[in-house]
Amino acid sequence: MVDVSNITGIQLDALREVGNIGSGNAASALAQFLNRKIDMAVPSASIMELNEIPNLIGGPDKPVLGIFLKIMGEISGKFLLMIPEETSKKMLRALIPDCSLDDMTKLGEMESSCMREIGNILAGAFLNALSVLTQTPMLNSLPSMNFDYAGAMIDNVIADMTAVSDKVLMIETSFIEEEEDLRIHIFILPATNSLNLLLQKIGVS
Repeated sequence: MVDVSNITGIQLDALREVGNIGSGNAASALAQFLNRKIDMAVPSASIMELNEIPNLIGGPDKPVLGIFLKIMGEISGKFLLMIPEETSKKMLRALIPDCSLDDMTKLGEMESSCMREIGNILAGAFLNALSVLTQTPMLNSLPSMNFDYAGAMIDNVIADMTAVSDKVLMIETSFIEEEEDLRIHIFILPATNSLNLLLQKIGVS
């Protein structure tokens, strides 16, 4: 069984390509939803400590909207969107033209529904591409959502993963909309017991 701490460079390259395919599909879905051109940063795949994740989006004190879904099926894990506060406001204004929300802690029902739908669309598109690639059905749970500091969010949302390992495999990418710089960060955290199957399905077990 592959341990997350001794995964090879070839396996990381293959997982990076998985992220590329899934993120490309998700970027296309987001562009259609927002009716805007969306570019995608080159995905990365790495082994890292859970508490290092907030540093990728500006540090543990960065206010973010987190949208969290479980990945269910033979390949299971967690799907996490971390959307910086300003990006969240810009997206809401794009979806709800008369939205003048300044305090993200006071999301109304319509605003919450819109942001959860973005999570559903991105997770569904990403996992659909991954399902086709691995020929393994995957489903996502309904999204849960929270606005908090990035550090606190990681502690609250995926703290239970430390019971398995303090290191995780992370596939990360971000989407960029040039006009308003709408940055969205996607993190795919495969469960440890699904890592071997994922590597086997993509031919680098």
